[in-house]
Amino acid sequence: MKRTLILFAALAATAAFAQQDKPAESKLDEKTEALVRQSIPVCKEMTITRAELQQSLPLGLKGALVRVASPRPACEGQYLIATSPVSGDFYIGLPWVLGEVEGKTIEEKLKNFAWTGLQENFTPVVTRERTRNGLLPVSMLEMTEQGKVALEGEIDPEAKVFFLGHFVPATGDLGAARIKTFEPRLANAPTRGAAKPDVTVVEFSDFECPSCKHASTYLDPIMEKYGDRVRYIRYDLPLITSHPWAFAAAMAGRAIYRQKPEAFWDYKKQIYSNQDKLTTFTFDDFARGFAQDHDLDMKRYDADISSAEVRDELLKSVGAAFSNGVRATPTYMVNGKFVDAGDEGKALEPYVAGLLKK
Repeated sequence: MKRTLILFAALAATAAFAQQDKPAESKLDEKTEALVRQSIPVCKEMTITRAELQQSLPLGLKGALVRVASPRPACEGQYLIATSPVSGDFYIGLPWVLGEVEGKTIEEKLKNFAWTGLQENFTPVVTRERTRNGLLPVSMLEMTEQGKVALEGEIDPEAKVFFLGHFVPATGDLGAARIKTFEPRLANAPTRGAAKPDVTVVEFSDFECPSCKHASTYLDPIMEKYGDRVRYIRYDLPLITSHPWAFAAAMAGRAIYRQKPEAFWDYKKQIYSNQDKLTTFTFDDFARGFAQDHDLDMKRYDADISSAEVRDELLKSVGAAFSNGVRATPTYMVNGKFVDAGDEGKALEPYVAGLLKK
């Protein structure tokens, strides 16, 4: 499973809360466990415990470390859960603990931390109008070879902790809220299956990712069995800094889908079948050959793969995924909940079937 540098830095930063003597772990209270289970991936086997923070959070926020143990490596992890005494909103994720990072301004501290921890050059944009929890909205802008990617989060005015992602209401349906957040990015994504589904499965995937290749058929049996009640959306998440032709593959895929939606699914199959042979130097010819073989209007195809609109849409999709809990490819979101696919994808079908029975 491909993980991002952002995740590694966040893990290291979160570990700063537990650098002192390891605090004793205890069970979560019922309400907190419900919030945690809505937020983290659904796994067949996992044990969730909490541990007290060794450091205080800014602005009177209350928090604890949440540890997830599981036989599935993809399900294990450590998170910070924080709640606001003002609104009751909560956050669960992997924040950046800025500590004693140098800088005269919030922007300088964020920039210095990102460079030291990630070896990446971000340009922070901080909005001075506070959220209802007293935090300042932040966009961390990274210029990649393909364009600008924006990671969203919130930071306290003293720049002690940058919360990658957002605080959300503790009441209501978190899954529905997550779907609403992703809706603008899903509108033009390749889609198949039911027009009015009971279950929607979103697959966050990268064409150059070996794990994504291995998982590329996980949805096939589900769609064959439940295609009249299930919608499958492929969410392009090219890992731009580590996979040199992934973004070009996503652009070509969108160009193909715009003209012939059904041809896109053959394109997906062909990409993964040839993944080991493709390179940055050969990919464009491969994709163009596919488009010609499928009788696409090549003038329109060329316009779409050069489209600033399509490029901007994909870049925004990358930023939105990393800002809203997606940490690896492939990742599966089923009706707004992240779900561990299990060995060979065997956990997906039972989970979908269970939702269809409700």
